[in-house]
Amino acid sequence: MQLNHVGIINKSEEQAVKFYQDFLGFKITREIILPLELTEQLFSVSKEIKVLVVENEGIKIEVFISDFQPENPNFTHFAIMVDSLAELTEKAIRFDAEVIIGKHKDKTVYFLKDFSDNLI
Repeated sequence: MQLNHVGIINKSEEQAVKFYQDFLGFKITREIILPLELTEQLFSVSKEIKVLVVENEGIKIEVFISDFQPENPNFTHFAIMVDSLAELTEKAIRFDAEVIIGKHKDKTVYFLKDFSDNLI
């Protein structure tokens, strides 16, 4: 079995492009408008939804542009590996992306928060 893609929600197309394309370097490979019939069948949502498909180095993310936000706490996240954590952290500061650092004993965990509060 192999992971095909991850689907996330983003409040704004502009913010999604800024974070996933401009900041993380993903390429927008498709833009889709999911028809009402399909959004009702799959997600119980009664409206068309725009989806940006972004890809980079074998990772595919479907970014659903919607004002819906899951309730807190939200443990949904996905993880990426980068060559230089220091470079990514510096770039995050330039892009006003939030970096969250968690420490426990000898382990340090880093999260990025996109502009719709998704954890990466």
